[in-house]
Amino acid sequence: MSLRNGARRIRADLVTLAKAVRDPHAPRAAKLVAALIVLYVVSPLDLVPDWNALTGLADDLVVIVAGLAVLHRLIPPAQLADHRARVEAGKPPLPRGRVRPLAGALMWLVALTALAWWSYGWVATLFL
Repeated sequence: MSLRNGARRIRADLVTLAKAVRDPHAPRAAKLVAALIVLYVVSPLDLVPDWNALTGLADDLVVIVAGLAVLHRLIPPAQLADHRARVEAGKPPLPRGRVRPLAGALMWLVALTALAWWSYGWVATLFL
């Protein structure tokens, strides 16, 4: 298996799990585990601080992979197979819109403008 095929398989599995969790018939425990995984990923708190790059990122990887394994076991196999078939049928997993990239670019533009405005004021106070 090539690296590209492996990446596609991982993406398809993640999309399958995401669709299975959003299904109204999914067990509540699976929804709770999915919410905890997302919360851990976006949370600034970690088990091991990220200042130590190797162990800080490795613990994140271990927690995420373990959570996904638990999530995979909590979803009924028939439901998982149904969602996997839908994903493999060729429906695009994510909507291809123009709003999200434009919103992201706008947020970066605002952030960089604010940073430039602040740094200009800070530099001006040093030299004036």
